[in-house]
Amino acid sequence: MRIKANGISMNYEVTGSGKWLTLVHGAGDNLGAWWNQVPAFSRSYRVLTYDVRGYGQTETPPGDYSTDILVDDLYELLKALDISETYLMGYSMGGRVAVGLALGHPEMVKALIIANSGFAPMERSEEQMQEMAKMREQRMKVVEEQGLEPIMDESTVMVFSAGWPEKNPDVFAQYKKIRLKNDPKSYLVAMRAMVWGAQPPDVSRLSCPTLIIGGESDGLMGAESAKATQALIPGSQLKVMSTGHASAIEQPEEFNAAVLGFLASLQGS
Repeated sequence: MRIKANGISMNYEVTGSGKWLTLVHGAGDNLGAWWNQVPAFSRSYRVLTYDVRGYGQTETPPGDYSTDILVDDLYELLKALDISETYLMGYSMGGRVAVGLALGHPEMVKALIIANSGFAPMERSEEQMQEMAKMREQRMKVVEEQGLEPIMDESTVMVFSAGWPEKNPDVFAQYKKIRLKNDPKSYLVAMRAMVWGAQPPDVSRLSCPTLIIGGESDGLMGAESAKATQALIPGSQLKVMSTGHASAIEQPEEFNAAVLGFLASLQGS
């Protein structure tokens, strides 16, 4: 379904009934990446998934923007759908968006799940920063000239623990197919905007119940990053899984149980 929010046409889906649970996907994904979560979560909640600007079928006008506009998109989407409060989960890049909403509009976020997304300051040398920027530019040049297909195997393998794609070829292929549905031009706009800066947001100001999920073999946001993030958020809970970056895909049953158990504990208290 589509709705006008924050000046663009946004693509979204609503499944189930009950209290709202909003899911924000990561960079390179779209709402289809939640295929393991929506069926499980929608048994107890009204689940909102949507394509973040730059991905899927959400409109992506050209131009410069930052995380702030993605937070504004989510805020305006919730308002357009008449959602005054929601449980909120963000994965990877989506974690930044979810935290941004929780900090900027705390009255809207009843509880927060941060999946594979770190907020502790990361110490990187100038050489490491330059290497990362170089790789990013090389990848974007390939997409600009040849589309998403040439980079998709490498970029998708990165989010799993070593050997997992080979042991689960069908799931790997399904996930890659979902990611290939993104428009290359919109993808480039999003990737050029995805520069978070040296200083992450001050998550110590979060006031809602928070669960942090990390992966022991997460090469992008490791378990230490998850632990450091928990230390910054008063009263937050931590779940470390034996996965890579894409914990929700690699071990969906354990991931779903952690999220549902956390939310159930809030309602029982």
